Amino acid sequence: MNTEFPFQRFESATNRWMTVVLNALFFVMFISFVLLFVLGPAYGIYRRGFEAMLYPALIGWGLSLVIMIPAIRYYIIKRKKIACQIVVDDTGLLFYNSGNEIVDQILYTDLRPSKQDFDIYTVNPVGSGIVPLLELTIRSEKKEETTRRIDMNLPFKMVKNKSTLYAHFLHGIATFRPDLKVDPLVFRSYSIDTETWKVNSNGISLGGWLVILAALIITALICGLVFLLTEIKN
Repeated sequence: MNTEFPFQRFESATNRWMTVVLNALFFVMFISFVLLFVLGPAYGIYRRGFEAMLYPALIGWGLSLVIMIPAIRYYIIKRKKIACQIVVDDTGLLFYNSGNEIVDQILYTDLRPSKQDFDIYTVNPVGSGIVPLLELTIRSEKKEETTRRIDMNLPFKMVKNKSTLYAHFLHGIATFRPDLKVDPLVFRSYSIDTETWKVNSNGISLGGWLVILAALIITALICGLVFLLTEIKN
């Protein structure tokens, strides 16, 4: 373990403007969803009668329950468990909620060697976007070894220094767990210079822009569908 210099604490930084845009998009999508699948069937029953709109209403409300119950459960009932800040320090990777409480953590002492050629590597699961996720093996609370995938994203926040967070966490692994082998592809994936532990690229990643573009397209499709159905009813 290298203790010549104190290991600095590093926190996630949020792109406020892009976060506002992202939240506005989600708000528009939510309102459009409510209008289309909740209020739309109710209005249809009012205009065309219960018998004519029974099955469309059941389908719309059933779909609404399937989507809204998990969303309400996660974002409202269990909101205290939602991470709003990421911290990398000399203990590991920590996720804090709005009450400055740790809701998740990956400590350097919990890391374990994997059964593959490398102990730390990247993966590109379906739906994760262009930026790969960091995968490693840890010892869980049940004293069992399990694989964890690390995503430096936060719900409804656009983290602008994800690659730097990865770099600092990998620097911590190299400092406090030199026994673990990191796949060289990891450093190329996040544009990390292992001599300085700095990230060579800056700004929002291509994956981040694609997420915003996808949200814009989905919002436009939902709004267009609401408008089309309104015109058909009229």
